[in-house]
Amino acid sequence: MPETKNESFNQRVHKLQHQAVRDLAWCCFSAPMMQELPESGAAMLLIGNDRLWPWLIALDQQPNELIEQIAKVKSTRLGIYYETLWRFYFSQQSDWELLNHNLQIERKGITLGAFDFLCRRGNEYWHIETAVKFYLCNTSNPDEARDWHHWIGPASHDRLDLKLSHLHKHQLPLHRTAEARTQLQTLYPEATEWKTGLCLQGYLFSPVPTKYSPAFSNENHGHGYWWHLQDFLQYLPEHADMQWIIFERKRWLSPAHVNDKNELVQGVELIKQLQRQIGEMKKPLLLAALKKADCTDNFWSEAWRGFVVPDNWPQPQSIA
Repeated sequence: MPETKNESFNQRVHKLQHQAVRDLAWCCFSAPMMQELPESGAAMLLIGNDRLWPWLIALDQQPNELIEQIAKVKSTRLGIYYETLWRFYFSQQSDWELLNHNLQIERKGITLGAFDFLCRRGNEYWHIETAVKFYLCNTSNPDEARDWHHWIGPASHDRLDLKLSHLHKHQLPLHRTAEARTQLQTLYPEATEWKTGLCLQGYLFSPVPTKYSPAFSNENHGHGYWWHLQDFLQYLPEHADMQWIIFERKRWLSPAHVNDKNELVQGVELIKQLQRQIGEMKKPLLLAALKKADCTDNFWSEAWRGFVVPDNWPQPQSIA
């Protein structure tokens, strides 16, 4: 199976010792999922540049402020964790000023929505929405794979077309509603115009062995593969020497990095976990195949990742 990550980024990110700092680096440097969101007027923000690495390295040596900010957030949702990482970023960078976070807009007591972030950069004022998503392509037809509605969340409760429509129609234009304009003018009278930015990142998973991409996606988006359970169990014996990790959801962002060999799983134990969690509990699992570059490495790093899903995936009745 081919490696699908940018090797230069991999080499750098694996020098960082703390999971939260690696995840923050992934936020900064991972390509947006979409090249553009047509007719939305939103800029797909790509933050990463070389000057961030000294900051990330220093943060990795003294990560307490980042870890404490994450600990204050009680939600276990991955999207909230992702948003917390961005909140830390915007509050720390000298070229960004974080004006507000999660500012709610109401109309006659009914919430219209909330701004993820309001920021200033130089003389520019920005309304920025953030989202991290993981979608599996449910077709092997390359033409159909271009259609957004063929990209489905692993639990069959989410679709790329529905998410992009919600962003386009509700989240991104929120600052243009009368109620939002009034509140923004009151809070930030010096802001005569608000630019719209979108941090939409994540991974798109194709049915083995071909890489598919939906229309308007970024060619460098995070990528992986997916199998039905019965197919993956047939695949495993041919790769019995491989090391694996089953991701906890909070570790889905940055490339897998394992220091403790007890976290690794293979062979019979991997099959047992897959059969129990996927076959019996009907729970999709995200796995990573791991490698050790040479004998001097004291860690295992991700070579590629993939979802294993129940044999009846997807379940159409679960998809809105």
